[in-house]
Amino acid sequence: MIKQMKGSLDLRTLEIVAAVIHTGSMSAAGSRFGLTQSAVSQAVRRAEKEIGAALLHRDRRPLLPTHAGSVLAGQAEEVMQRVSRAVETVRAAAAMPERLDLRLGLVDSFAGTIGAYLVKELVDGALALRLTAWSGLAFSHTEALMRRAIDAAVTSDPMEGLDDIVRYPLFREPYLLLVPKDVGPDCKDQDLREILSRHHLIRHSARSHSGAHVDRHLRRLGLEPPRMLEFDTSDSLLAMVATGVGVAVTTPLCLLQGAAYADGVEVLPLPSPGFSRELTFVTRREEFGTLGPRIAELARNLVRVRALPQFVKLAPWIEPKLDWMMFGAER
Repeated sequence: MIKQMKGSLDLRTLEIVAAVIHTGSMSAAGSRFGLTQSAVSQAVRRAEKEIGAALLHRDRRPLLPTHAGSVLAGQAEEVMQRVSRAVETVRAAAAMPERLDLRLGLVDSFAGTIGAYLVKELVDGALALRLTAWSGLAFSHTEALMRRAIDAAVTSDPMEGLDDIVRYPLFREPYLLLVPKDVGPDCKDQDLREILSRHHLIRHSARSHSGAHVDRHLRRLGLEPPRMLEFDTSDSLLAMVATGVGVAVTTPLCLLQGAAYADGVEVLPLPSPGFSRELTFVTRREEFGTLGPRIAELARNLVRVRALPQFVKLAPWIEPKLDWMMFGAER
């Protein structure tokens, strides 16, 4: 944006003077702008007065610019291009019902599996967003959303009690029992109390939503296994089980995140009663009215294409549950 000088030198005047310099004729510049030759001459004099230097050699035909005039013509062209780009950017923003930038939080197990595909689609796909993404624990994203440090999140935290957010359910996943490969046969058809009496429980950190969720489930069953080993990341938890340290209660997405260690574990259904968690896309109310549903549906499609087939490879018995795991846009 050009800051207007003390007089009347403005973008219109710059355009007129630049046209005179480019065409070498005041009458030609006047025709371009629908002005008389006199009006064009006045614009040139006004510019020269404000700049304090002659812009044209008037004794030559066609008119030739002075050194100052040549510099002004080049600068004016650059300014006009910048103004044109700014106007187009504003028009594009006006055509979109919502903002184009998004600060997105991703729960760690989603970020380490499906998240990269979602980010690529949001940045390079039809939405073409300017995106900043953070991964981490679900509770950290809840707090960040409340203090407006992020705009939206894919999270396992239901954020109960918060009225100013909109929730778009993506999918739900049952908790699984992971045991070392060599003890898998001994754990089949055993209840959870018996299994935990014979094996250490490797936990998700109590700071994580999954860790808190598992702890609540165990308390409901009257189980209080010793707190020995807790991990924030799924790959660390899988590594402990694969090396025979103990067993773990986790989800398919966390299993997929730690897939590098999957060959050393046996994936079993969690002994009844089972429980599950939901992954949800959340935004603040009235900020992403049309964009929110589009991102949520994109995330669901990526789960169907990218995650569900991998779940079945790691735990074939989960295939009958796939329809139950997915939510539709109407929920």
